[in-house]
Amino acid sequence: MFKSPSQRNLIAVEFGSSSLRLLQLAGNSGQPVVQAACAVSGMHWNSHDTNVDEGTVRRLKDALRGGGFSGRACAFALPSKSVFTECIEVPTLSTDELKESVWWSAVERLGADRSDIVAGHVPIRAGTLGGTRSEVLLVAARKATVNRALALLTGAGLEPRRAELGALASLRMVWNQMKAPAAGTNFAFLHLESDHATLAVLNQHGLLFHRAFAWESSADINPDAIPVAGAEDESHAWRWRQMAEEILLCLRHVERRAGGAWPEFMLLSGSLADEPGVATAIRSVCGAETRLVESQTFVDWSKVSRPAGSLAAWDTAVAAALPCEISPVALSARRVA
Repeated sequence: MFKSPSQRNLIAVEFGSSSLRLLQLAGNSGQPVVQAACAVSGMHWNSHDTNVDEGTVRRLKDALRGGGFSGRACAFALPSKSVFTECIEVPTLSTDELKESVWWSAVERLGADRSDIVAGHVPIRAGTLGGTRSEVLLVAARKATVNRALALLTGAGLEPRRAELGALASLRMVWNQMKAPAAGTNFAFLHLESDHATLAVLNQHGLLFHRAFAWESSADINPDAIPVAGAEDESHAWRWRQMAEEILLCLRHVERRAGGAWPEFMLLSGSLADEPGVATAIRSVCGAETRLVESQTFVDWSKVSRPAGSLAAWDTAVAAALPCEISPVALSARRVA
């Protein structure tokens, strides 16, 4: 997306489907402590609406004023439904030529003028095809989407310094933790938002596979059709079965393409990561061990009142607040399946 020189203790702003999450850290990068955190509810994010809701601006101002936040510099993360991602093949080019090729790929896929698009890419390490072609993850958004977020933040008196896709921010956070040589294994990452899922397969060298898709509830499927293992939340697991089957197809694709790439476990992140039935459905359909990514793994919450609900919902806000490079620490081993 875009960024400017880093600054300590940026206020992280995560745009969700119905709320804004705000978080700011104190301390150094080795021992980050949550200084302030709050949620601004009642916001309905529509990336196609160019108008800024003055009521949301006022609520954001009030949250900043009364929530213990300091400074004006901020980083913000956009929801998956507002950003286009796709794995694409590109020629083997120099850095500048590759950037140009990615730009034009974004223009073609979004059907917009280049001046109306913000675009970037992430290399896919195991996606290299050999010869004259390679593979990258294209990340692009319409400038109108980014500008709407900017208008809301600047209207509240903030100064945006960095913007990114929320799912990729969370992905970066866990990969920075897992890339240590001792953790050399393939693992999957699933970021769940209210209407989108982002699946990635990685190892210590980087990204092997990525796919973002809209997920649909399976609540209407006949629960007697195929039994689901795990009686503790079996009734809820059916809501997630179609998504789990989509994930299974993706994992089989990765295994066919790069033998030995089947993940040893799956990390669950995002606002719906701890919903009843998610882990059971994935375990039953994909046969995968799952672990919940919780933000207390990365930062100390002891100085503020912990938000209600699972801290997994704050993964993106924590990731946006952390520097882009963080020191590896021990991965939380709390199992949810």
